[in-house]
Amino acid sequence: MQKKPYLIATASDKKYGDFLIEEWLESILKNVNLTKIQILVLDYGLTKAQKYYLENHDVIVYPCKRDGHVVNIRFRDLHNFLVQNYYEQILTCDGGDIIFQDDISHLFEENKNEYRAVCEDLAPFFDYFINSDYFYKEDLKDIKETLLLKRMINAGFVLAPYEKMKHLCEVLVSKTKDATKFGPDQILVNYVLHKEGFIMLPTKYNFVPVTSLTEFYIQNSIFYDKDGNIIPVVHNAGNLDFLRPIENFGYNKDHNILKEDVLKTLRTFYSSLYVINKPKKEIMIISKKVENFFNSVKENITEEQKKQFLNIVKSIESITKKK
Repeated sequence: MQKKPYLIATASDKKYGDFLIEEWLESILKNVNLTKIQILVLDYGLTKAQKYYLENHDVIVYPCKRDGHVVNIRFRDLHNFLVQNYYEQILTCDGGDIIFQDDISHLFEENKNEYRAVCEDLAPFFDYFINSDYFYKEDLKDIKETLLLKRMINAGFVLAPYEKMKHLCEVLVSKTKDATKFGPDQILVNYVLHKEGFIMLPTKYNFVPVTSLTEFYIQNSIFYDKDGNIIPVVHNAGNLDFLRPIENFGYNKDHNILKEDVLKTLRTFYSSLYVINKPKKEIMIISKKVENFFNSVKENITEEQKKQFLNIVKSIESITKKK
């Protein structure tokens, strides 16, 4: 069998393996033209049954060592795979919170010399975590200056030619100080693409309901834009489950219940996070809004989630002290 020229790469463990198979992969098999596309799953602890199913559906399962947060070490292991296996174009995407509702194979044929990715309308709270806990001190100034006032690229869906994807992986490996923490990958993908240039894809190719200003609706478990067009790629993003506005997210029937109150609250919340260059009084008001939002959800989240969210509040408060 002739080797396919393009690659879709993701990563998973047994916790997300069922979603990967039943929703992510199923949606690709049903909607994406795979004539030229190979699928790769970086394996961080899939069960034997999950691996068997994937391999019997022409998916390459690549065994990896889990010695850090998967969102970070996946770039190391994707690089290792690519060193041994050449593909003209590679799409790296999340496998635990994305579904494909329409064909995206044409994206591999367009702007083939460039990075391609989607920018978010409302940026999640990442920029204030550019600090020495995550990155080496010698890199902090360059990262901050490169990303200053830039739109946030969502790292969950990035297309690139072979050499550029290898380079992206190398930068993420070399500049991530602590691979066990959630977040550095998002910052460094933004750093590389904004520094070196990229083609901004339409929002529909990585549609994040909570950070997109595009109006949408759900009918029979399918996401549509306000004009009735099927949204090709839907990404129910959020490191914390309570920050995801779609309940029972998936591809098949009886999925995708929109929590409208959560969506409205989170969009307001993320809108308030653009606090750079705002007066101290306004930042203090924003800080209070964030604190109120936390109080409204704290009874339904874990202690670790509370800790992560309180770090956001502290980061905003630290800005007011500098003004």
